Amino acid sequence: MKIIEAPNEMFVVQITQAASCLRCNDFEKAYNLITEAMRMEPDAPQPHNLLGIWFELQGNGDKSRRHYRAAYSLDPTFSPACKNLEQICTFFDNTHTRTYVFGDETEETHHAETIKHNQKTHF
Repeated sequence: MKIIEAPNEMFVVQITQAASCLRCNDFEKAYNLITEAMRMEPDAPQPHNLLGIWFELQGNGDKSRRHYRAAYSLDPTFSPACKNLEQICTFFDNTHTRTYVFGDETEETHHAETIKHNQKTHF
């Protein structure tokens, strides 16, 4: 049985700031925060979920799916990764808006956010 520990406070701050940067299209800062969070908690699903969003916003669906799957394999109960993976695997027309689940909020306050998916966005 896997014991789930509460993430350390600095990790939570990194994840929250990274999600905020993704929402504001500050991709360079988001990437740095995500990779730092990944170094802090290598077995946590949250950084992989955010990196999946990051790669998807960069137009790299293959790497995006890999990170959503990594998040899922680290914690199959982490619903943001499940929802993002399901959406990217069924999302064919990139002229429509795409809903992302950042996973930086508790399940009680969780809401998906819609961002115009633009394949031409690059870091």
